Amino acid sequence: MSGRSKSVLLFYADKYYLLNQVFPVGLDLISRHVKRRGHRVVMAHPFLPDRDYKRNIREAIRRTEPDCVGIGIRNLDTCMSCEEHGDFEGRDYRTFYFLPQIKEVVLEIKNTIPRVPVVVGGGAFTVAPVAILTYLGLDYGIVGEGEEPFGQFIEAFPDEEKIRQIPNMVYRYHDGYKVNRRKPYSFDTDLTLEHRDDGFDFALQATGIPVQVKRGCHHRCSYCVEPLIEGRQFVFRPIESVVNELKTMAEVEAADRVFFVDTEFNVPDLRHGTALVKALLREGLHERFRFVTQLIPKPFDAFFAALLAEAHFSVVFSCESFSNAVLENNCISYGEKEIIDAIEASESAGLHSTVSLIFGLPGEDYKTMDHTLSRMKQYPAGPLRDYEYTIGGRIYEGTPLCEYVEKKRPLKNLYGKKSFGYLLPYYFCAPASPFRVHEYVKAGSSDRLCYHKRYDEGDVEEVAIGYLSDHGLWGDAVKRFRESDVRVQSSIYDYLFKKLLHFGRQDAARDISLAILENMEGAGDGIDPGQAEVAQFYLSLL
Repeated sequence: MSGRSKSVLLFYADKYYLLNQVFPVGLDLISRHVKRRGHRVVMAHPFLPDRDYKRNIREAIRRTEPDCVGIGIRNLDTCMSCEEHGDFEGRDYRTFYFLPQIKEVVLEIKNTIPRVPVVVGGGAFTVAPVAILTYLGLDYGIVGEGEEPFGQFIEAFPDEEKIRQIPNMVYRYHDGYKVNRRKPYSFDTDLTLEHRDDGFDFALQATGIPVQVKRGCHHRCSYCVEPLIEGRQFVFRPIESVVNELKTMAEVEAADRVFFVDTEFNVPDLRHGTALVKALLREGLHERFRFVTQLIPKPFDAFFAALLAEAHFSVVFSCESFSNAVLENNCISYGEKEIIDAIEASESAGLHSTVSLIFGLPGEDYKTMDHTLSRMKQYPAGPLRDYEYTIGGRIYEGTPLCEYVEKKRPLKNLYGKKSFGYLLPYYFCAPASPFRVHEYVKAGSSDRLCYHKRYDEGDVEEVAIGYLSDHGLWGDAVKRFRESDVRVQSSIYDYLFKKLLHFGRQDAARDISLAILENMEGAGDGIDPGQAEVAQFYLSLL
């Protein structure tokens, strides 16, 4: 560390977290790295726990008195064009769009602590760094992996000459911005997340523990930003490091599901994935965890499917279409035969798979959609197979789809508005608009297959109570619990009770147990009556 210890506040600015609680693994890595350099770090969410984001931000600033603020931008939007409950819409599309809210967060931070530097980063930022800094009106950002660059920035600020020497740094330069060259990434085997940040523990219970095995992707799928974010060169994490992290987490974390967050678990070949799965079996970790990961249909074979099934995996296949014409048009490295082979091998091995599709990419017409729908009926959803699909391709800066749109200008297939850095939601969809393609697909399949998240105030309240308990704000958590309706109480009771008990808050645990029992008397349909028995049992433990 250079100079005095500094206070750092990291905001996880993902409002979609209120609907889908994905743990901020990248921000947590940065936090661990900065702490190792001798600085104090607090991670917070600007949209929790209060409905008033300004109050959340001011309270986090009051607690930490930061010398530097970091903002992690995970997504610009959901990339989905038919979000039933989306907050941004145009001609025949609707989505969730996050940047305007992030800009409001930035303005509140700058108004509250105008002299403190604000640095943005994350996957979404890496795709369009100059456009995002321009939109947010900020001076600094970091592309790609931010652990080392952010630590260097904290210690260099306000020395602009030193800041300009930091790899991955984006900063104001003359009348614009300069993006420094990215430093080749390597996994720091001395820095593993053997315990995740307690402030987002609820996410681990809700969606699982994220673990990274490698970085990089060499494919050129038309719509995909992962090669832009992670680079095209593969960087593998030592298998021993992954296993040791999981063994430690098996002891310290209650969550029982692990999600390997690699772009695709089985690229560039099966060797590294096979070696890892064998190590998981050898160490008995499959008896403690259930594993989830994303694959492409090639490379894949019956042996690998059986190995994954033995280790209690479930997988998501990025298939996109059963039409070879669509697959070829979008530079996808596999064809219909490989998709069918992977589906059949998974079913034979007893491996649960979700087949992920995109309708409306370049090359799509009614004939290709009918072909994909017919294959879905031939290989129907069942105990070992699910389907999910989205509509149209979101156009992001730097992707092959963006290059195609710039060159061909297929105006009849474009929905939304082209903007600097392609920040605004902008879609390619053929042979009709996103809404019309969606209706066509629904008529030929089932609406339940379409991937979208509903917005429910009760679900948001549950997340807020979990967040309060994760941050040790016990009085506020219990108060919110008591003020919530019985459906919310039923959903969060188990999590909150165990948290309170773990931290020696027996009186509060008894309080919420009595509250839910009282509210469940005469509760209507939709409430599991077994929850009362659980509460009675938990009370008997006190």
